[in-house]
Amino acid sequence: MATKGASTAMQKIMKRVATAERVAAKRKKVTRERFLKHQLGNTEKQATESRRTTEQEFRRAKQTVREQWELGPMAPRQDVGEWAGARGAISQHRLRGFNKLSLADRNKRCEWAGGAYRLNIAVGDRVVLLEGPDKGKIGLINAIISESAEVTVDGLNKTNMRIGQEIRGPGEPAAVNIELPIPISAIRLVHPLKDPVTGVTRDVIINQLEHAAGLPDQESDKTWSRVVPGLNVTIPWPPKPEEDHRDHPCDTLRLYSEAKTFVPTLLRPPMPLQVIDELRHKYSRFRTRHEPEYLARLDAEAKAKEERKRLTEESMRTPLQEFHRQERANKKKKGKPRLTLEMLEKIGEVIARNREKALNREKALNRANAAGVSDAGAAAGSSSAAPSSSSKPSKKVSPPPEQQTDPPPPPPPSSSA
Repeated sequence: MATKGASTAMQKIMKRVATAERVAAKRKKVTRERFLKHQLGNTEKQATESRRTTEQEFRRAKQTVREQWELGPMAPRQDVGEWAGARGAISQHRLRGFNKLSLADRNKRCEWAGGAYRLNIAVGDRVVLLEGPDKGKIGLINAIISESAEVTVDGLNKTNMRIGQEIRGPGEPAAVNIELPIPISAIRLVHPLKDPVTGVTRDVIINQLEHAAGLPDQESDKTWSRVVPGLNVTIPWPPKPEEDHRDHPCDTLRLYSEAKTFVPTLLRPPMPLQVIDELRHKYSRFRTRHEPEYLARLDAEAKAKEERKRLTEESMRTPLQEFHRQERANKKKKGKPRLTLEMLEKIGEVIARNREKALNREKALNRANAAGVSDAGAAAGSSSAAPSSSSKPSKKVSPPPEQQTDPPPPPPPSSSA
């Protein structure tokens, strides 16, 4: 029975655990779906805003061209005022459309380069553009935008972008020339390979890359290798660009930074005691030395707290408490009471009366005890002489009444009082 009860309890526990796991998994799934829905909504909203801005700019550009064709020199000028010198430049709001994409969309863009998770291109690679106005040109990758699976190529796919008045500084132009991001699907890697037939090395466009296990690359910090499928050719990673270290007047010289200025010892503390207090908080409770201003402020705060407490008590006192407080103040003002001669005489009378009563009570008790002992002896003798008389109830002998005596006169008052 005990084994059956234990198995039943274990089954109940397992059911509860399974139910809790299902509830947690469902809650996690709902939270994930809500997050993805919110993210998708934001992406669609930003893409819609970008498309709307683009359409407005296209309509405005077409209207400008139509006005110039119809009106000629009488057409209104578009390069004056706030946007002087920014004719034909795109709005900065159009760049907001390039935001996060889903993993499936990113993998689709990076399919030829091994996928979005293990992208086989890096900053510094030479790539060729397959789309846009600079189609067929080769450039170096400046940056990789992993959220949208896009890259920027140095000197290619450039355009003019308007800069708002609230962003640009004084004297800066209203438009700047920048590189627009390019989808990874619109570029291909360019790498020099040697022709096995002719032995001539020339640039080759690589349309497919795959990752392979290999030793970590020290120069690029990559943990895998990239190869061309079918040729088994490993494409080396581009080296990381060297950082430009420049000396400034505020820099500490290496001579001073490497100089040994401290030798640890047990004979003295590593730093003055004042430094320890400075490293702690200025008003820390672990600090042992405080400034006089701080101590004075603490005293003032304590006095103010006591004053507030006193005022609060006075404001919350009831009329009865106020009366008692006034009575205590009056008694304290009068001082301790002093005994007069009349008081001393009264006290002496009371003491003498009580003493006489106590003496009379003691005498009566002694007489009653003595009479009780004699009656017990007589009763014992009579019981032995006449046994029949024991059935009769015995009468109690009451003690004689106390004699009334006049109390003695009180003693005269002492001269010490």
